[in-house]
Amino acid sequence: MPITVTCPSCGVTLKTSDSAAGKKAKCPKCQGPIVVPMPRAELDPIEEAPPADDAWGDFDQESEITASTPAAPSADRKPCPACGEMIHANAAKCRFCGEFFDAELAKAEKRKLKNDPDAKLGVFDWIVAILCPMIGCIVAIVYSTQRSPKAKKMFTVIAVVMLISFLFNLLIGVLAALNENGGL
Repeated sequence: MPITVTCPSCGVTLKTSDSAAGKKAKCPKCQGPIVVPMPRAELDPIEEAPPADDAWGDFDQESEITASTPAAPSADRKPCPACGEMIHANAAKCRFCGEFFDAELAKAEKRKLKNDPDAKLGVFDWIVAILCPMIGCIVAIVYSTQRSPKAKKMFTVIAVVMLISFLFNLLIGVLAALNENGGL
């Protein structure tokens, strides 16, 4: 009696022979891992699931013939355009990746982040960014790993300080060269 398996990754339904019971295989459609279960009649009442064999196998050719397409997404679900996860059809924001689908909601979120007191640089941040830009880069990287909105602002301040410093040093160098040559 063939065993029916559903791929947890793509939802395709496959049938395979009894000899594949308890083994791992790759889905022929998405190459995702599938563990072929034991038929219910052969399971020991104490043991819920069979120990899976560590070797990866392939489905038999006759098994692939009976593969069916996954169930069509219901009317209330659709894939997220950004990450592909299934979300509600009328969702304004993806709960998996945070992508906004409603333009007004996205603008409101930007305004909220802009006015967020945690997004503003504190006195310490300004001092470090201006006086010690290399240490400020490390602080900005830490903010970035914490997904803080301060990171972008900190990097911007550091870039401006570095640019001003470079231009100031260039001006001093040019003036020193002109002074040595008697130009001034």
